[in-house]
Parts: sequence; C-alpha cells; structure tokens
Amino acid sequence: MTSQIASMNDVATLLKEILDEERVMTDPETVAMFSRDTSLCAPRKPDVVVRVLTTQEVQAVVKLANAHNLPVTPRSSKTGFYGAGIPQQGGIVIDMSAMKKIRKVDVRNRWVLFEAGVTYGELQAELEKHGMRILNPLLPHESKSVISSTLEREPKLTTKHHLDETIFTMEMVMPTGEIFHTGSMSIAPEAPEKISDDLPCDLCNFHGPGLDWFRLIPGSLGSFGIVTVMNAKIDLIPESKKTIYFGFDTLEDCVAPVYRILRKLIGDECFILNSRSLATMLAEEASEINRIGALLPNYIVVLNLTAGQWFPEEKMAYQMAALKEISQTFMLKPMETLPNVPEMETAMDRILYQPCAGGSYWKSRAKGASGDVFFLTPLQRAPAFLKQIEKAAAQNNYLKSDIGIYLQPKQNGRAFHMEAGFPYDPESPEDREKARTLHQSVSEALLNQGAFFYRLYGPWVDMVYARTGNLQPTLKRIKKTLDPKNILSPGKLGV
Repeated sequence: MTSQIASMNDVATLLKEILDEERVMTDPETVAMFSRDTSLCAPRKPDVVVRVLTTQEVQAVVKLANAHNLPVTPRSSKTGFYGAGIPQQGGIVIDMSAMKKIRKVDVRNRWVLFEAGVTYGELQAELEKHGMRILNPLLPHESKSVISSTLEREPKLTTKHHLDETIFTMEMVMPTGEIFHTGSMSIAPEAPEKISDDLPCDLCNFHGPGLDWFRLIPGSLGSFGIVTVMNAKIDLIPESKKTIYFGFDTLEDCVAPVYRILRKLIGDECFILNSRSLATMLAEEASEINRIGALLPNYIVVLNLTAGQWFPEEKMAYQMAALKEISQTFMLKPMETLPNVPEMETAMDRILYQPCAGGSYWKSRAKGASGDVFFLTPLQRAPAFLKQIEKAAAQNNYLKSDIGIYLQPKQNGRAFHMEAGFPYDPESPEDREKARTLHQSVSEALLNQGAFFYRLYGPWVDMVYARTGNLQPTLKRIKKTLDPKNILSPGKLGV
C-alpha cells in the first residue's frame, strides 16, 4: 500500500536505513552535479542522490520509491551528452558509477560479465590480460560506462554484422523492484559468474524470456528497467594490423569506394571523418585544430585491416590484394599515414582501441561542448543530408568549417550512422541559445528529408512521435505494464 511522506527529508531518512549514511546525498553541490550534463537539455535537480554498490541496493531503493510514488532516474556514467540522466521530475537519482566489478571473462564464448559502473578503460585493461578487447565506439569519454554506452546504442567501430548488437544477457531491476534476468541468464539459479562451464547455460542465448529484451531495453533511457549487470560480446586482440587511409575532396567521392570495401568484407574497422573531426581528435589544444585540419584531406576514410590467430599472414595478404584491386578500380592512393601530419603516427591506435583519456574530451576540445545531431542513412543519401546540414548551419550563421562529420557503417554497410557535431561555448548563454536553435533547425530539416532518428533524446522525441503513428501509444502501453506507478525515469521517451 502506498504511504504518504511529509518531505524529501523523510525520504533521505528512509534511504539511510537501506544504505550507509554517506551514500545518501542531498548537499547542494551533489544535487547540482546530477541535475545536468553536457547536452543542450534544461537542467533539473533531483531531491536526493544515492550511490549504490549492488543490484540488491538498487532493488531496495526502487521498492522504496514504489511505496511512496517517487520518481527514480538511474545513472551509471559520471558524464552524459544527451540528457538521458537528467531527472526530469526530480525525485531520486540512483548513481551506479561505483559498481565496478568485472565478474567473469569467458574467452571460449567471447563475452565479459561486468557491472554498471565499469568504464571502457577499466574493462579494456582487464580484457588485455586475456588477449581480448571490448568492442568500443569512436574514442569514448574516459568516464563513460560501457553499459550506459551500450544501452544508448552508441555505434561500435566494427563493421561486422555479427558484432553490431553486442548484448548477450542482462540482470535488471524492474520498475516494480523485482530482479529479472534476460536470455540464458534466466535459466540457472546460480549467480551468472558462478555458472559452471559444464552446464548447458553459457549466457550466449540472448532471446527471451518472452520479449526480445535485448532490443526493448536499449534506447529506452532507463524507463523500462535498470540494467545493473550485463554480459557483452568481446573479440580477440588482432595478431597483426595495418591502418590504411584514403583522402577525398567531397563526401560524394567516398560513396562507391567505401561500398566496395565493405562488400569485400575486409577490415575490422572502417569509418569516414571530415578534416574537422579528425583534427579535433589529433589536437591536444583547441589552438591546434585549425592547423592540423589544414593539413588533412577534406574527407578521410579510415580502414583498419586486421588478422587474428588463424592464418594471419594469409588473411592480411588477401586483404591487401583486395585493397589493391579497389584502389586500381577507383584510382585511389592508399596511405599508411597522412602526409605532413606527424600526430597520426601514434594517435590511430588510441582512437581505435582506447577511450579519450587525459585532458579534455575530444568533442569538447574546440569550444567546451558539442551539440550533436545523428541518425541512420544509406551512404548514398549522406551527401544530400550533408547539404541540408550545411544549409541549416548557414541560415543560423554557423561556420561550415566548424562542423564535424562522422559516418560509421553498421552491419557491413547495410546502414550508416551519420553524425554532425556543432561545437559551442556552454558558458556563454548567447552561444548556448544559438546552438540550441541550430540543433532544432538542423534536426527538423533532416527529419523532413527522411533521416531516421533511431536514438531519441530531448526535442527529437516529439518530432519523431509526430511522424510515427502508433509508436508512442504502443510504448505507453508497454510502460504501463512494466511500470504501473510510472516511477522509473518518468518523462523520458514521452512516456
């Protein structure tokens, strides 16, 4: 039965009966820190922040919130870029960033079991001991949790179809407070890291029970369940690798050669950057970005050829032969480095395999923050979308030369994640408002042209729902079934 409470001080008192007193925080500094992120979304203060260490603690907090009809917003990263962790209706923020256990590495089945607060750097350091690597997005923030990034569907650098969706199974706390396991994690009564290797349950079956949870939960912004533990796909560290670059004057020039590369199934990583994006990654200071950018081609295709434990010399030879054929067909010059850019000699391994550690995050390096617009598209449509982006930027007096462009093929080029970054100064109210207006204008122009916004944040929710018929009512029905009191991330995804 729901009980009434007099104030949030009463809530804090009840939470201190569940958790250590020092992990229940209402001080202005902590509350302010969890009220915002680096996105353009408006801040909203929580009433209390709790730092949890176990799934059982998450469960206890959610049960308390249910008993008193209190909003709960989960957060596992110390940083955010799209407003996903902002508590839109206040209440309790559950900080899972201290859940740091890496419970098991299964080299045979190529998965790793880890908790919500584990970052890419922490996970990669552990996997290297086993000769394995995590499948990471492009140069992630050093404090970004792997579970948060995966659930936000940040695109992985790999182009391989079988590695596009990396989730195997999950441990979740449902909105009602029950602990729920997905896929084959739900079969054995033991804790997942204690499941014996001789049992038929190897945590590799991601289906069920019932729904395709591995597709329902990602992108839901914590509104359908709180993922506390996940096991995700990993891959072998390559025995050998060779990074190749191609330079192009226009994005149109990239289309046919990149499609041919992807059809040949060569390379583990393949992506397209404009000179602004790559220069920002290579620069250590904002003052270096323009200098490095002037030395680069307008568009750069990065192709990372790798060979593993089975016949590495033969595989690399096949890939190089295929690359030679493609280069001759399109009259391209493959380069093992970029001329006049000494930074490339040591930077690409870091860009491909490591988080953005030390100093400023690369997307914030130019001006302090970046308003990103991203969507899915076939590559052949990308040049037309780019023209819309540049047109909207010009209409808002934003310099074309300041726009960063990144395209990432998914599933061997079946679709491409296309991203435009608009750096701005977050400390300047005028620049922030200009960035917000530009972001809205670019998003509307792209949606009107048919861009597929597959990760819904902030103003995109209403824009997309206005064009998708029964999607919002269907999500509301699912929400009502899973979260009858609407306590988990209320207001997210418009539900």
